[in-house]
Amino acid sequence: MGSLSSRVLRHQGRARAQQESGSGAGGSARRLETGGEAADHGFYYCPGSRKRKRSSGALCYCHPDSETDEDEEEGDEQQRLLNTPRRKKLKSTSKYIYQTLFLNGENSDIKICALGEEWSLHKIYLCQSGYFSSMFSGSWKESSMDIIELEIPDQNIDVEALQVAFGSLYRDDVLIKPSRVIAILAAACMLQLHIFRPNFFPHEMGLSSAYLYLQDGLIQQCGETMKETINVKTVCGYYTSAGTYGLDSVKKKCLEWLLNNLMTHQNVELFKELSINVMKQLIGSSNLFVMQVEMDVYTALKKWMFLQLVPSWNGSLKQLLTETDVWFSKKRKDFEGMTFLETEQGKPFVSVFRHLRLQYIISDLASARIVEQDSLVPSEWLFSAYKQQWLAMLRAEQDSEMGSLIWAAFKDNPSVRYRRCRIPHDMSSGRTRER
Repeated sequence: MGSLSSRVLRHQGRARAQQESGSGAGGSARRLETGGEAADHGFYYCPGSRKRKRSSGALCYCHPDSETDEDEEEGDEQQRLLNTPRRKKLKSTSKYIYQTLFLNGENSDIKICALGEEWSLHKIYLCQSGYFSSMFSGSWKESSMDIIELEIPDQNIDVEALQVAFGSLYRDDVLIKPSRVIAILAAACMLQLHIFRPNFFPHEMGLSSAYLYLQDGLIQQCGETMKETINVKTVCGYYTSAGTYGLDSVKKKCLEWLLNNLMTHQNVELFKELSINVMKQLIGSSNLFVMQVEMDVYTALKKWMFLQLVPSWNGSLKQLLTETDVWFSKKRKDFEGMTFLETEQGKPFVSVFRHLRLQYIISDLASARIVEQDSLVPSEWLFSAYKQQWLAMLRAEQDSEMGSLIWAAFKDNPSVRYRRCRIPHDMSSGRTRER
């Protein structure tokens, strides 16, 4: 403030001196006084300019050409803003069609009735469904009807699933909850909502050729949702549904998940849901992931068989093995002289236990004693495994003696080369193991 005040006072003093010296200087003095008053309010006056500008604390005299440059720059900036496009999202055609035609049913030319509900729809959109496309394009009586009653033979289909299936014909996206995917898949399969390939020419229905596009049908979208949400709670239901509705890729994905996680993610409900056929595929596969030894597979099968026979059991996983041993020990008293798999109750599980690699179980003394004590596996199976292992031991011993003789014959021969041999990845069970 000190420098500003002294500068203004000097200007004012000079103005008074010029005013006293003559009238010609009076006009200048008045202009300077005006500038001083403006400076006191934070403004200053620029000769040759009509604009008033905010002062930065000191008087300034602007050249007229500088204002012209600023005007040109401002004009260029305005021109640039005028020529810069702005993207604004409007209400999409898909949303408008879904709301107006599907939800509101405006201009409907057909009504579909099913499960006590009624939908006001449009043939032009229903033709995306293979089911309705065949119905409307053939000589069926429904092709000329305004109201069609649908029979729903699949118990997995409900009203909500039909709502999603019909709605998918009016929009380019669909919301599929994993908890609802099986019901929606069932509805999509009944309506044949595969990849859309219309069997009519667009001009016949007043459409442009752009209507002949291909899109992933609702069935494919359900399959992708299932693949992305496979877990311990959904894998069995997905596997069964994939087999029912012909989604081989989903079925394969579920089987891969089970092979990798059956032994490491054991779960009571999972054991209850696994069917005999699925378990047979898993135990018979060399890709079954086993953390330790083959005895773990036997123990898992024992717990699984118990839950298949007693599905009402609701204990924890920690209690499962103890309860399984107690239950089978009681059964042994009822079937003396027979193993459990030889009984009528146990025969359905024979095909699964047949895939056990017993030769790798009985190679451990503690494991062999547990298997014999359980009396689940027929004695003939164990005798065969014992014999196989005994012969393997004899061969190994004989090969060892032969190897010593060969070594004695060739150790002094300088022309013989020696190399290391690779050992198989799992000598104890032959399955995939973690290292």
